[in-house]
Amino acid sequence: MEANFTQSLFEAIGESAVLVDKAGRVIDWNAGATQLFGYSRKEVLGRSVNLIYQQNHAFPKIIQEILPQQKKWALETQYVRKNGLKGLCKTHVGPIHATEHHKAAALITHHNATPYKNQLDELRNNNTLLQEEAKKQQELILVKSSLLLNNLAHQEQLELKLRESELSFHLLAENATDIISRHQPDGTYLYVSPSCKSLLGYTPDELTKRNIYKLLHHDDINKFKKAMGRRKEHTMPHSITYRIRRKEGEYRWFESQIRIFSDEITKSPREIQLASRDVTEQIYDKKARLRGQQLAHVYRLSTMEEMASGMAHEIGQPLAAIVNYTQGCVRYLEKQDHDPKQLAEIMKKAVAQAERAGEVIHRLKNFFCKGQLFKSPCKLNNVIRETLGLIRNDITSSKIKIEFHLAKYTPLVFADKIQLQQVILNLLKNSIESVRESNPKERKIRLQTKQIDKNTIEFTVSDTGPGFSKEIVAKVFKPFFTTKAHGTGMGLAICRSIIEAHGGQFTINSNAHHQSWIRFTLPINVNAP
Repeated sequence: MEANFTQSLFEAIGESAVLVDKAGRVIDWNAGATQLFGYSRKEVLGRSVNLIYQQNHAFPKIIQEILPQQKKWALETQYVRKNGLKGLCKTHVGPIHATEHHKAAALITHHNATPYKNQLDELRNNNTLLQEEAKKQQELILVKSSLLLNNLAHQEQLELKLRESELSFHLLAENATDIISRHQPDGTYLYVSPSCKSLLGYTPDELTKRNIYKLLHHDDINKFKKAMGRRKEHTMPHSITYRIRRKEGEYRWFESQIRIFSDEITKSPREIQLASRDVTEQIYDKKARLRGQQLAHVYRLSTMEEMASGMAHEIGQPLAAIVNYTQGCVRYLEKQDHDPKQLAEIMKKAVAQAERAGEVIHRLKNFFCKGQLFKSPCKLNNVIRETLGLIRNDITSSKIKIEFHLAKYTPLVFADKIQLQQVILNLLKNSIESVRESNPKERKIRLQTKQIDKNTIEFTVSDTGPGFSKEIVAKVFKPFFTTKAHGTGMGLAICRSIIEAHGGQFTINSNAHHQSWIRFTLPINVNAP
């Protein structure tokens, strides 16, 4: 009973514990040791405990030295797991008096120090970076302090004028329907009027201290910087038109009247004021938007012929099953003795097949319907799977393997689900046509989603086909350019337009080093729970 109690205590040790004899051979090995080193108890019994260390330690000598004096031996050691991974642990060796029933001479415990070492290294690196950053900040402070001293007298005069100007500025801004904002020369918001909530979706507190360049469309940043960087001789108000991203991710066209306040001595911009209004409706009138929607709808309809046979096969299967089930019911009813429960079960199967056919028709109706642009929160992974259902038969008949690398947890995106399906369907059809040229055993399409930062999610399609050359990538977005015998030359151009209209980016990587892929990003719906 005492032996069982001792064994229970040994197994109850939370960390790695190993009993060894005077020669350093393993006598017992607990669950903690198995978890840390990867070896089972059976694999190590009778073997030297040095099996787990990167270098051998003279455990027989150590045990011989600590036994008479009842001392403990401790050392920070490098260990090697069964799978080859290395780590750091604190090894403690304590003496045990051996008996005729218990040959153990010492208890060796291990405390895994690898996580703490990694944290320590990270803290040291961060400390170094902080010191370097502090040094840079100190130098910057010295430069600014010197400039401040040189301009102190002049600044006192300006402060009075500035207070008077700010009072009148705030009275105007608080009651304006346009967005009135003040910025530092680098674009950082110093103040923004309450109308930003209705026009951009942000509250003034959310924009203050943020940089306006982070919200601008990437194609408009350079011209905006040029307009904001004018010197004193060009400080008369001037206007600029650009695209800026609303909180939910949509880009809107704005026109801003820019006024630059420059330093009297250095002539460089000191503060910039903007009066901005939404001019999206003027730039894209209703007829232009309708034509764009009609073009996308026409392109969806152009895929109907290609998908018809596959959808006919998908609808034909459940319809054939319904015929078989109903014919079986008729034959069963013609018999004098029939079981109502069995009839009900058969009819339930027929109903299930009818619902299956209805789902196929519903998917087709949703995809080919013509309607207004409607954005709503949706999960990108779900849209991908639903789109695959539209061309499942095409994938099966082409003997193509789909490899899914979809992120387990993906936040919602704010998008028009039908247009998103159109983009994904076009990319999948391109990949299917590309891999058909490959050996059937090598026909693979890889789909990947991942969140690349707190504001953006990414979708990538790659395949085992020949991919795009650099020459094709340079021309692929030009209207009516196509590499297919019966292609329209509109597919990828429309895809890019749809993604950019949703606030994302559309990228094609050429087939350099067999790494050809198509990728698009979408902004995450920040208002989602």
